[in-house]
Amino acid sequence: MQGTNITRASHEWMSRPDDQRFLSLEELGRAVEQRRTESWTATPMLKDLRVLPTEDNGLILKTYDPTQGEDRELIPTNWGFNQLCQYANAPSAYMRKLPAQLAAIDLQYGLEQNPLRDDALVLAQSNGKNVLRAVTSTSYGRIWDKQVVQAVKNVNEDGRWQVPAASYAASNPKRATTLYASDRDVFIFLVDPKNPVEVGGEKLFRGFYTWNSEVGSATFGLTTFLYRYVCDNRIIWGASNVRKLRIKHTGGAPDRFAYEGHKYLKAYAEESTRQLTEQIGRAQAMDIPLNKGKSETVQDWLQSWGFTKAVAQASTETAQAEEGKVRSIWDIVQGVTAYARSVPHTNDRVDLESKAGKLMDYAGQ
Repeated sequence: MQGTNITRASHEWMSRPDDQRFLSLEELGRAVEQRRTESWTATPMLKDLRVLPTEDNGLILKTYDPTQGEDRELIPTNWGFNQLCQYANAPSAYMRKLPAQLAAIDLQYGLEQNPLRDDALVLAQSNGKNVLRAVTSTSYGRIWDKQVVQAVKNVNEDGRWQVPAASYAASNPKRATTLYASDRDVFIFLVDPKNPVEVGGEKLFRGFYTWNSEVGSATFGLTTFLYRYVCDNRIIWGASNVRKLRIKHTGGAPDRFAYEGHKYLKAYAEESTRQLTEQIGRAQAMDIPLNKGKSETVQDWLQSWGFTKAVAQASTETAQAEEGKVRSIWDIVQGVTAYARSVPHTNDRVDLESKAGKLMDYAGQ
């Protein structure tokens, strides 16, 4: 059983600077908790905002802070500036090239005369300096990064979920860590290395990664999987039984995360290795339920689950090559996940892996 290889955690590992790396969930939790405490929101009319140049050729945004009852001058983060330009209907790349005085005039005109919408939800942070973190619609349902970190901490009270081992962890723990947070997001990747799952005589392990952005750069997401091993550059090798949950930051997002996201993570954390082994055993023993009276093929059956004709055919052929047969739910799940390895676009690949996870859920019913 080969499974698929997941590179998402490796991309995070390669791209994060040291100031975005944390050595423990406690340290990460303190950072996002402090950020949450220092943050505040306002819902101004866009025409009431003021964009002003600074002496050092920068820009500030002046807005009213309802938490303090006074105006504040906010220094935009890169992300906050991009969103401000979007709401002013101005190209951010071009605005960055202009002298500050000219950019301020253009943005002010856009906010007053050609705004994306009439009002907005401004997220700012004050901790000695005032920073513009985000400009979103007033219907944006913010899931705070601290909520996500706390949910992970809650399911890891026994410490079973750990940063994956690396040969250089002792000498360079910051390089080895898989706990990250920037001014726009949080990303956590943990594994359970001490409780293997036996599958066909092979030992597999459980892992998950979760991510979120409280400023609108990404949805909340959670991916769980079984895997063979994680190498030093954080590629997840031989992943199978991949499942994924996404929650968009719409109006009901906070409540949905509080119920669905936390529940999903808690259920996965508490699922015993015996339960997983039994589920896999059921998938291996369960024949694909074809309607022989209608001459239904495996490809037809996959299409009834939402697979395209081309993907259904490729997955069936891959299952035959990988497993030597296409009889059970497990056979076709392995075919789908193996075929997913050849899909170049990450979103398409993850979509296939998630559909394979749904087939496993079907076998476990």
